[in-house]
Amino acid sequence: MADNVTCPGTMVDRIVPASTPETIEVARRALGVTDLAAVAAEPYAQWVIEDDFPGGRPGWEHAGAVLTDDAGPWERLKLRTLNGVHSAIAYLGALAGRETIAEALEIAHLRDVLRRLIAEDVAASFTPPDGVRVVDYGEQVLARFGNAAMRHRTLQVALDGSQKLPQRVLHTIADLRAAGRSARWGALVVASWLRFALGYADDGRALPFQDPLAGPIRAALDAGPQTPTGAVDAVFALREVIPVEVAEDEEVRADVIAWLSALERHGVEATLAGVR
Repeated sequence: MADNVTCPGTMVDRIVPASTPETIEVARRALGVTDLAAVAAEPYAQWVIEDDFPGGRPGWEHAGAVLTDDAGPWERLKLRTLNGVHSAIAYLGALAGRETIAEALEIAHLRDVLRRLIAEDVAASFTPPDGVRVVDYGEQVLARFGNAAMRHRTLQVALDGSQKLPQRVLHTIADLRAAGRSARWGALVVASWLRFALGYADDGRALPFQDPLAGPIRAALDAGPQTPTGAVDAVFALREVIPVEVAEDEEVRADVIAWLSALERHGVEATLAGVR
């Protein structure tokens, strides 16, 4: 095994929304048969593979795969820029009553805020792969998210926040703070998730909070003072949700409380309109 077997790290990227009856029907019309496992996918696709094959390998690079010595920077690029931004759009969009990611992107000022998240927080938090500019990658990401044909629902992307936010957002915040930098925009994403966890949209409609840790999170929120500060104190005390280096950072806590207070008081659209 040691001489002949390796387990190269890989990273794949392609947006594939949950299938719907419409997905099945489109596939049936195209194929002439019913395929209950049909999925829809965007045109974009990326496959990154660590080039570590003791027995040789096919020429996957000729089909567009990226062969690299280390998939880690590519994974961080995707998780922090694409997935982190995806979560931001999902929570803010759901709060604002938008059904899909593409519809949420049309909220006034949201694209500007996301560009600042990418340029000021994400790009400063890690070293990207050689030849890649995080800001340029971010623009490509925003264009992909604007594909209205995908019908990617904000509530689908918003699922499992306690499992997704660490690698998508909280690691970005932790790395920025370790370098002595502000994490203002990452704090907005955390605040939007907390606001989503409270279970209602800006217009008062109920929002489903489906999360493996929904029980502890809701219990903590219900037990504390029903204020933005109380909500942050309650959830930041849950170590299975918020890592200690983020939870005990007073600047991060203050930023999250400020954003959560604005979202509670004014709603998403007014909060984004007031960003400076």
